[in-house]
Amino acid sequence: MKTRTLLFTTWLLISSALAHAAPTLQLPSAYPVRRLSPQLQVQQLAAGLWLHRTEQKLSNGAVFTANGLILETPDGIWLLDTAWGFYPTRDLLHWIDVVLKKPVRKAIATHAHDDRTGGVVALAERGIPLQVTTQTGAIAAEQQIAPLQVVTDLAPGGVYQDGPVQWFYPGPGHTADNIVLWLPQYQLLHGGCFVKAPRYPGLGNIADADVAAWPVSLQRLKAQYPQALVVVPGHGNVGDLQLLDYSLALFSKR
Repeated sequence: MKTRTLLFTTWLLISSALAHAAPTLQLPSAYPVRRLSPQLQVQQLAAGLWLHRTEQKLSNGAVFTANGLILETPDGIWLLDTAWGFYPTRDLLHWIDVVLKKPVRKAIATHAHDDRTGGVVALAERGIPLQVTTQTGAIAAEQQIAPLQVVTDLAPGGVYQDGPVQWFYPGPGHTADNIVLWLPQYQLLHGGCFVKAPRYPGLGNIADADVAAWPVSLQRLKAQYPQALVVVPGHGNVGDLQLLDYSLALFSKR
């Protein structure tokens, strides 16, 4: 009887471990890119995880893309950054309705710029909260970006555990309020605009940046998540931890 009980207990532990094993995430993704509109595309990265990418034409005529994520949780879908603008976000929500067929429960914005919060009104129309830090909430209020839901106040190096997602504030960089999001299930770091990629050389928009503090904050981020296998920049191609080194190297050229 003891042997049977031990075998059953062992089977339960193995089954639980397999059920919670990290989904396979390979780069480049083996899944096709789906274009939902002239501005918006999505691509699955792994089971329960998708990249959404919005294209926008800037005032100088250049086409720029912005990345965000779609995360499936037991409670429903979470957006990690909105699509870039009202209509792309509305199109993204429609695709989730039709294809994923699960409710969108919430969204998280990694800072207050419109490539992260630009879909707030489309979310509000559906009663979906866009959650932010106290820092982002204060900046957004000054710019009349609403409605937002403030859920945490983070000092540099601060962490907020939000179910399957960990919020981390590395310190000022691209903006004073930029956070990153860690998905341990995938060993993936969503760096937002705090992390740069070679597709768009340079630091990009530094109108609200703290250029002096940025490299210090990058070092803090590197120390926090040395186990990251995948890094999603705010703009450009998905990569790995080398994107943090690439971002740091940009400051040696200034």
